[in-house]
Amino acid sequence: MKFLISNDDGVYAPGLLALYQALSSIGEVMVVAPNSEQSGYASALSVTTPLHTHELPSGFIAVNGSPADCIYLALHELYRHTRFDFVITGINSGANLGQDVMFSGTFGAALTAQLFGVPAIATSLVGGGAKRDGQEQVSDYQLAANEIVKLLAETSLLDACKNLPYHVLNVNIPDVNHADEIKGRKITSLGHRQVARPVHHVVDPRGRDAYWLSLRKCKHELPEKTEDMPSSAIQLTDDQAVAAGYISLSPVRLHHTPAAALDSLSALVL
Repeated sequence: MKFLISNDDGVYAPGLLALYQALSSIGEVMVVAPNSEQSGYASALSVTTPLHTHELPSGFIAVNGSPADCIYLALHELYRHTRFDFVITGINSGANLGQDVMFSGTFGAALTAQLFGVPAIATSLVGGGAKRDGQEQVSDYQLAANEIVKLLAETSLLDACKNLPYHVLNVNIPDVNHADEIKGRKITSLGHRQVARPVHHVVDPRGRDAYWLSLRKCKHELPEKTEDMPSSAIQLTDDQAVAAGYISLSPVRLHHTPAAALDSLSALVL
């Protein structure tokens, strides 16, 4: 089994290393990731500036570009002679729930892989790692990484994803202290929640107005936990599932033009 992994938190992020270590127990893993944090870059590609690579002592390849750049470059140049079974991105520091996936570089990297026919999963740890002296640790992500490996090893998920072209599986793992606190896995739909404060206005030291866009890195507001969740997976949204202690798996389809929209717009006189 050959895996290609990337992320949007950067090549030095502890979530990436935890994912690499866990996946190495079940296959061969190549890492191509941004040399710095690229959160919010979605599936953006660098087409006006050249990309440069740097191989770290770990064997990871750092790229001065977006997460999508990393996957694009890996598939078409760096590992063009390698046939990857799967691209897995993450483990993202914080949830990627609902509409957040449209902005997420972690999801955008997985989307790029799928556009070129490679099955892909985007993974996130709700809440991210615990901060100690302002830093996250690899150990904060080990539980989530182990759950990803169990998901791949204990289920037929890999085969199922290979039979779903133009789909990315978006996986969110709840923020728990012990694996036995995870109640199970749920297939979910993407939810939709309003961003409480999408733009922060500040005045910089020179008296100029400045604006800080916030989305994924803000603490995601989850619904209150309930003891009795709907039994049908179809009834659950991703935020409901993780709030109840389940791993959320949301299939997201690309290249989809809804038939109802076609019918509605076809009635217009253009």
